[in-house]
Amino acid sequence: MTLADLADLLGIACPEGLRAITPVGFSIDSRTIRPGDLFFAIHGKRFDAHAFVPEVLARGACAAVIHRPLPELEPAAARCLLVPDTLRAMQELARALLHRWGRPIVGITGSMGKTTAKDLTALTLAPYGRIYASVGNLNNEYGLPLAVFQMLSDGRRMADYDVAVLEMGMNEKGEIARLCEIAPPDVSVVLNVAPVHIENFPDGLEGIAAAKAEIVHGLKPTGTAILNADDPRVARMAAIVLARRQEHSGAQVMYFGRNEASHVTALDVTSRGLLGTTFTLSTLKGQAAVELPLVGEHHISNALAAAAVATHFGVSPDAIAAQLRLAQPGPHRGVVRRYAGGFTVVDDSYNSNPVALQEAVRLLEQVPDARRRIVVAGEMLELGEQSREMHIACGRALAHARVDILLGVAGHARDLVAAAQAEQNHGMLTDFVETAAEAGRWLASHVQAGDVILIKGSRGVRLETCLEALPA
Repeated sequence: MTLADLADLLGIACPEGLRAITPVGFSIDSRTIRPGDLFFAIHGKRFDAHAFVPEVLARGACAAVIHRPLPELEPAAARCLLVPDTLRAMQELARALLHRWGRPIVGITGSMGKTTAKDLTALTLAPYGRIYASVGNLNNEYGLPLAVFQMLSDGRRMADYDVAVLEMGMNEKGEIARLCEIAPPDVSVVLNVAPVHIENFPDGLEGIAAAKAEIVHGLKPTGTAILNADDPRVARMAAIVLARRQEHSGAQVMYFGRNEASHVTALDVTSRGLLGTTFTLSTLKGQAAVELPLVGEHHISNALAAAAVATHFGVSPDAIAAQLRLAQPGPHRGVVRRYAGGFTVVDDSYNSNPVALQEAVRLLEQVPDARRRIVVAGEMLELGEQSREMHIACGRALAHARVDILLGVAGHARDLVAAAQAEQNHGMLTDFVETAAEAGRWLASHVQAGDVILIKGSRGVRLETCLEALPA
């Protein structure tokens, strides 16, 4: 797709010298620009990327999209496309591209597991056809348009895909509604509601649930909502679809989960520790045995969500099960690392919240042959005024878990450790350090052969860096 085509979709002028150029890719980050990329100069809250336009053009960007003239660029200004607002232009271009493409869109949201569920959905849908799923977690007002642009980057064409699987995240009320305007889902998946970004929601979990429900409100009239029957706040979103039916909409509801109301469920679940889980996948179209190589039973819910989407598209249970056997964890999302020193690390450091931490600890408890079970718990961010209380509650819960050593890292993790130490009665050892680097040095000096170590913390703590101190 040429720059002339993109300009036509936006209703803007395209300089004659740019019209025949086909962008290699699309970027909003001057640090990652490649020769041939189209650069969108976003004016954000903390920076104005217009300042980097001369640099990106000098490094080979095919053009820059700007929303204010840059006289200092003459004659390079001929390589710029002028729009009223660069962010709005990105979003409108993504919306126009998807509308013209006209094929099914699966939108996935939830407080936890969006990226894993997206990847599993793409995997289980593969027997249906050619599936596009965005790389990484491009799921906000900047990321979603970039996810759409990936469909026509590096020589790809949108026509090469039959279904698009997109994440939709949020930090505030109304954000998912705006994302649905860009990419109206044919299928909306809601995984769960948990205290993530709760500092932005004075009404707590109910406010988060209402914000997540925007993806159900954003469904196309004949769309399907796929909801977690095990989460009451998610299950109640079915009322949105039922109300639509009264308006002669063809919208449908499908439930997944362990709840008996589920259309797609898991029976006979068996933990295999660090090898994953096995279960019987049960759908309205039959059953199949699944070996899921993702560690932790919480991934069963993500797998069931993916299976529900695939079932909706007509994929058989046997085909779904075969695909799930191929699942691999994303970076820092439950990756099992075995070290020459005889110890094992479960790197789940990508992010954390009170619910996810306790689920990860349950996995650690299920490892049968651990010499010692060690939890490295980083501070959980974005919990607002409830942060200290939530860390203390997690510490009290950990006090009763099969954990031998608890190391807290940064901020309110100190409160978590103190609560665990005060309540535990089985000889758990506890300690606290301020940084991930200190945590790495602590581990390097304490770890022993046979230990199994869980690394879990919020993104801002960057706990993955503590692994750099461990001998390979």
